[in-house]
Amino acid sequence: MSAAAIVNPKLAAASFGKAIQPLLTGRERYGQFGARLVAYSFPFLDVDLDWYAHGRTIRLRVDGTDYPYRPVGGWWIDSLGARLLPGQALLPAGNGFHLQRQDGTTVAPWFCFMGWREYHDHQSHQEVPWASIRNVPRYSVLQLILQLQRELNKTGVTLA
Repeated sequence: MSAAAIVNPKLAAASFGKAIQPLLTGRERYGQFGARLVAYSFPFLDVDLDWYAHGRTIRLRVDGTDYPYRPVGGWWIDSLGARLLPGQALLPAGNGFHLQRQDGTTVAPWFCFMGWREYHDHQSHQEVPWASIRNVPRYSVLQLILQLQRELNKTGVTLA
């Protein structure tokens, strides 16, 4: 499903940088919402999210490659930047947090939430194309991050 996009990397970097600028300049404000900037170097943005329901934080890596032509991608990482995988009781599961690749064959956690790349690449989610919502404020990069933090803390999200 996900074909390589022909996007000018400089335009993608500028668009992604502009989209996350409020986090870069207003760290304290986002910290109050449970999202703290850890690092940014295009195309990656690392953010710690408060996971109150489990008394810890979890690190999110947001991938802005080809943004805004394609939605941002995202996955969980450890403090060294390595992907977190199921089996260590570190990952959220349930309520849109999936632990298997979209085709169900291999381990590859992904977010089943509109606005995330993996959602829009899924064959079952083609009814709302990214191009039709990418300018809607609720699907901005920072709103997607805050939504993910809220989803983490909902009843039904477990550790896997």
